[in-house]
Amino acid sequence: MNTKNFISINQTRGGLNDENKRITRAEKREQLDDFNASCELYKILRHFFPGLIPLLKQIKDSRHQSYITYENQVILYVRIFAAAFHIGSMRKITVNFNSRVCIENFKQMMALTELAELPHWKTINDYLEQLDPKELEVIIPKLVSRLIRMHTFDDSRIRGKYWQIIVDGTELYNTNERHCPHCLTREHKDKDGNILWTEYYHCVLEAKLVLNGKIVVSIATEFIENEEPNVSKQDCERKAFYRLEKKLKQYFPRLPICLCADSLYACGPVFDICKRNNWHHIIRFKNGSLPSVAEEFHTLKSMEPEQIFSQTVNGVKETYLYVSDIPYQAHTLNVVEYTASSLKYAFVFITDLPISKRNFMQTVQDGRHRWKIENEGFNTQKNQGYELEHLFSEDYNAMKNHYFLIQIGHMIAQLFENALQIWKSILVPDYMIFQILKQSFQTFILSEAVIPVLNERRQYRFP
Repeated sequence: MNTKNFISINQTRGGLNDENKRITRAEKREQLDDFNASCELYKILRHFFPGLIPLLKQIKDSRHQSYITYENQVILYVRIFAAAFHIGSMRKITVNFNSRVCIENFKQMMALTELAELPHWKTINDYLEQLDPKELEVIIPKLVSRLIRMHTFDDSRIRGKYWQIIVDGTELYNTNERHCPHCLTREHKDKDGNILWTEYYHCVLEAKLVLNGKIVVSIATEFIENEEPNVSKQDCERKAFYRLEKKLKQYFPRLPICLCADSLYACGPVFDICKRNNWHHIIRFKNGSLPSVAEEFHTLKSMEPEQIFSQTVNGVKETYLYVSDIPYQAHTLNVVEYTASSLKYAFVFITDLPISKRNFMQTVQDGRHRWKIENEGFNTQKNQGYELEHLFSEDYNAMKNHYFLIQIGHMIAQLFENALQIWKSILVPDYMIFQILKQSFQTFILSEAVIPVLNERRQYRFP
């Protein structure tokens, strides 16, 4: 295979097929023959995250020096790749990577002079049990900061200025027996109020950054956890948010942010936080939230016909309306509503951003992006290969570290999936993309002769 096969397919074939053109099986085979997934992954890592290996090297190692066989970056890189390749259990990591080809590829990826063996899955877990999760936690915003500074995703910003950050919580693991002192508890009762059983579970609150409408990456994390088993009042999502916002402000003190969240966050303290941090917000607004604001909105929305717009799209009637300048405590709020004949209920959003005829429709679309943290975020990580709800380790410390490494792996996988136009050209299903990647990594060696070609500078465009 000559060097042209290691260069982007756009360069070797003079461009991709138009996405509306039907592609034959023969054409699909021909394009895949000219494409090497391992090489493309190397180029993406080199382009977007050249500082990942140095960051992993800098992690404080609490292991006894006399027992160290693998350096920090080797153990962590293998676990990150396992997530990026959709390897959903610890045992499968060893099974999938236990080959001479994979060992050589990891060696080239990490620019090591020697690498005789990869760590066993038990070695990875033992290491993650000892590693302080804060060491990994601070790496993620540094990787995200790199993506922001590259200006590749500038078009993702709301109104051309504000980076959309979605906040939401999700459950990670549950059991009928206490897992650790930090478990949250949920009592299941019969109709008379008698406790039938107690459920123990773990939750996390995530802030995710929306890039290009398709990529959703972790930017800050706060675990929802009890300090001890017998607390009088459990930790909750709202409390975790008050801790999370401090981290987010610390990581990105000057980043122009528009916070998006569900109706739980439609309250005075959250508005105060946004105002104090110079953030904006678009928050889902439901019945029962802020009764005084809701009353004024429902009173005024039918009194201003110039702020109502209807259209029919593909047989579906859509109606948008908005009301501006509703006072609430020390804030001035705007409310926008969207209804459609195909929907059972209206989508209503409350925001401090100015609303006008030019932007009210886009404001609704921006608000509806909140679902991306559920779909492209949590749902993908739980059901499409990352196994977020799987108990990779019974040690609570290791659980957190696995979580952070999965976020990094998911970040890399999304860039690999969206930066390469070949996937759209040949119409490959999402699950097959990572099968192709894993097969390439297991069969093709990134030799020293190939690396100089892969290190050449290039551009990636996200349509």
